[in-house]
Amino acid sequence: MSRPSGILLAGGASRRFGRPKIVEPLDGTPLFHRPLRALIDACDDIVIVLAPDALGLALPDEADRVSFARDPVAYEGPLAGALAGLERVRRETTLLVAGDMPGVSAALLTLMAGHATGLARNAVVLTDEGDRRPIPAVLAVAPALALARKLLESGERRLRALVEGLEAEGLPEPVWSVVDPDGAWRRDVDLPGDLPTRRG
Repeated sequence: MSRPSGILLAGGASRRFGRPKIVEPLDGTPLFHRPLRALIDACDDIVIVLAPDALGLALPDEADRVSFARDPVAYEGPLAGALAGLERVRRETTLLVAGDMPGVSAALLTLMAGHATGLARNAVVLTDEGDRRPIPAVLAVAPALALARKLLESGERRLRALVEGLEAEGLPEPVWSVVDPDGAWRRDVDLPGDLPTRRG
């Protein structure tokens, strides 16, 4: 069975952080390397979506299957970034992750992709305290592309609208905690204080 594609959203403005957060050092490497490595270990090909005017990113050595796409308009939101990635991926299914999610693991992404295949759903997300979180997500590319275009044309910018429109299956904590008992996937970085401390 072939592995899914991967999309890493890295085109945000980092307004609350105050500087480009995805390149902020974390244990000696840029922040975005953490979720990117998880995608590399779980996916056949990966597309990193950048803002139109963003500088290129330095990639880790094992990133030979990684390519770049750019948002057509700067800072239009995660739904627009997802569409830019969906237009470039090669597989019928893709994993969607943000560049500021250092706690996402390849094991979690592989678990999600397996449930998407088994359930034959257009989307799979994770449920946290009863709420279906819109990212990370597994998306069936063709229906996600069609709906993302329709939503953006209507003025919608929220990623949540895409996963809700695809009637995403939500994996509850007893399922995802098997591979992520601490819920590390929930930690994203909005402010400098959100960066994980160095592990001992």
